[in-house]
Amino acid sequence: MSNNAEDLRKPILPGKGASDYERYLHTDELLALQKAADQLSHPDEMTFLVVHQSSELVMKGAAFDLERALHCIETDDYNNAARLIRRCNMMLDFPISILHVLETITPYDYHVIRAGLGHGSGLDSPGFLSLLHVAPRLGQTLLDRIHHAGLTVDQVYRHHDQHFGLHDVAERLLDFDERMQLFRFHHLKLAERIIGGRVVGTMGTPVEVLHQRMEHLMYKDLWAVRNQITADANARMQAGDKAS
Repeated sequence: MSNNAEDLRKPILPGKGASDYERYLHTDELLALQKAADQLSHPDEMTFLVVHQSSELVMKGAAFDLERALHCIETDDYNNAARLIRRCNMMLDFPISILHVLETITPYDYHVIRAGLGHGSGLDSPGFLSLLHVAPRLGQTLLDRIHHAGLTVDQVYRHHDQHFGLHDVAERLLDFDERMQLFRFHHLKLAERIIGGRVVGTMGTPVEVLHQRMEHLMYKDLWAVRNQITADANARMQAGDKAS
């Protein structure tokens, strides 16, 4: 091997790790965040830790991009706003799907792990809470821009070809709202499958509360416009039937 090839294999970034890849991503620190094998309350606790920690990372990235999208909406940069929200939605598909990995932990074994959680609960997820923090600001800012343009939500949807940027952002926000509902639904089903549906969780919160939160809509104006469009379409059809 030439000296040049050997040089390319040597890390040049500062920090720990045998390669620049490890140093850039801080893999030594990242992979040390899980318990050592001899510290696990149950072997399946490693799965529990990895699923939750990786989900937190992904949701952190999604919330970061939503903040960027918020700035884009504020400056009427709707193309980039839609692009960033679309990326966020793709990222959120991961924590939704990986929840099902936890269903491979049996209810009995889960309670061995649960004993070490203290009052810990998924309701305290920093990643999910950060999404909930930015979500209403996104919706309100979009409505403000729609009104600033002298439009209504109904007009944006009825004439979506003329207001494509606003319409695209609105649809991407609905995609995001759907994913938040899907996450809540899958989290509810996971809780019912592992600890039951009529029990109290680690924070003293009944699992039934998850039912109520699952039905929460963040962008009611964007959902409601569909009802209005359908009602108007039905009225036109009825008027046509009477005329004939």
